[in-house]
Amino acid sequence: MEVLLVADDLTGAVDAGHGFARRGHRTVVAVSERDIAPDADDPAVLAVNTDSRYAEDDDAREAVARALGGREALVVYKKVDSTLRGNVASEVEAAIEASDADLAVVAPAFPAAGRTTREGIHRVEGRRLSETGYADDANPPGSDRLPALFEQARYPVEHVPLETVAEGVGAIHEVLESSGEGPRIATFDAADDGHLATIARAGGELGERVLYVGSGGLAAHIAVPERGVGVAGGAVGSPDGSGVLAVVGSVADATLAGIERVPDSTVIELDGEELVAEPERVGRAAGERAAARLARGEHALVTAARSRADVAATRDAGARAGHDENEVAARVRRALAAAAGVALAEGRPSGLFLTGGDVALAVCEEVGIDAIRLSGEAVAEGVPCGRVAGGPLSGTPLVTKAGGFGGESTIVTVLGRLDGGS
Repeated sequence: MEVLLVADDLTGAVDAGHGFARRGHRTVVAVSERDIAPDADDPAVLAVNTDSRYAEDDDAREAVARALGGREALVVYKKVDSTLRGNVASEVEAAIEASDADLAVVAPAFPAAGRTTREGIHRVEGRRLSETGYADDANPPGSDRLPALFEQARYPVEHVPLETVAEGVGAIHEVLESSGEGPRIATFDAADDGHLATIARAGGELGERVLYVGSGGLAAHIAVPERGVGVAGGAVGSPDGSGVLAVVGSVADATLAGIERVPDSTVIELDGEELVAEPERVGRAAGERAAARLARGEHALVTAARSRADVAATRDAGARAGHDENEVAARVRRALAAAAGVALAEGRPSGLFLTGGDVALAVCEEVGIDAIRLSGEAVAEGVPCGRVAGGPLSGTPLVTKAGGFGGESTIVTVLGRLDGGS
């Protein structure tokens, strides 16, 4: 294949894969590193989800090594979170080793989604990462300095400032060529798409084996050595009289605000205390309600929270039952996945919308989705479209969204597009 992309969660794999699909390259996302749908063979771009963002360090390294092992690609892209969550440094090191790279070009900025890097400091909507709600998940905790992520790396690290990037490819080459030989890491400032395009071009013209590391922003600018197979466009939705099923697992502010714009009759909320006690039963009951709405041609949005108060109430219920936050999150995933399984047992919807990487993966595993073929279309920046590739839901339109992407109207817009609307 031309490009092998490895991401630490499912929505990230889809989002970064879209950077290639939007340019006409046949792109398939493997929901798990273990599974690729039979009819998803030989894409120009294969994006693989390792589900390793919150794994232990050694487990994350092994997952990346497995995803890259035994697959030949002209370009390797390591997708990382645009807010630097997860095992960023250790997964980059593992990718360098598995791909035999001479240089890792690291630029996680995603300006179109409000993520930029200046003076080595990563920002979200102009605010330092450490001052945002993402800081609790940053790795290391509270860090917003990109080079600092690699302080303990086993390879030399060089930071390329914005002034150098702005000067162009030649200036970047001077810095990189003076940084020595052998495996090394270069982190980059970037404040707009032009900067990312320059970084991508510099890496492509360097004459070394380069590992690209970034979010969906840099992916949109990486050159594909051989032209991939074009993907057909057309409408996102395929209305057939059934409704759209949305399963919302994110509790990011952007997602909660989006739920508020959805009609109350569409929203099926799971009770937090009951969910903690009996996740499968509560999920199945919600799934039956969703199935009834879909059968009537109505949309159904299943969620475990509509507000911060709901999130706190579920966590408190978990604490009273002796569960830590990880166990509570696991029970939420089980409940939402069970709901999707019941809702989709009797037939397919006109479309499927999943938000929140962990829950999106749990739903896919529950309903037998192994791969997603991207269309190259998007509802909004960071909200790409595709279709299920293989399995009982093959051909069903599917949209994913990372929790923090999109605005207040995004969920409503997605429901309309999947229903064949504008």
